[in-house]
Amino acid sequence: MTTTRQKTWNALWVPGWYELDQALAVGEERRFWFYQQPPSDLPKVESCDFVFFNQLNAAANCQVRTARVTGIRHPILGELERVDTDGLDYHFQPVGGEAIRVNAEEDPGSVFDAPGDMPSIDDWSVAVELADVSQPITLGANS
Repeated sequence: MTTTRQKTWNALWVPGWYELDQALAVGEERRFWFYQQPPSDLPKVESCDFVFFNQLNAAANCQVRTARVTGIRHPILGELERVDTDGLDYHFQPVGGEAIRVNAEEDPGSVFDAPGDMPSIDDWSVAVELADVSQPITLGANS
């Protein structure tokens, strides 16, 4: 039996907080916004094909593509099911674990009700694996 490995791309998601970020969920396929040229203050990742756009920067520096999220990984939390960015708190959902509520408004990056054994996290960036990435989409006036 022959199996073919589907092409995947590596992306970086760096929070801008304040409800400026795109939500992520493993298995979800939809339109995502990516930087054309990532800002110089973002971490450099050698094996990164895309960097998710957030609204801290000019929209003229973004491109839209459809893609399917096949994996989300935080260097300390491990594999995540999703990152919910709706509201004044973000929720990072580890696979098989309880959601971690992180402030995104008054003290961005601080954790609410952290488990006693949870290490301190200074960088909430996540690596995202994508599949079925389209070419850039030209959006019309009504898109």
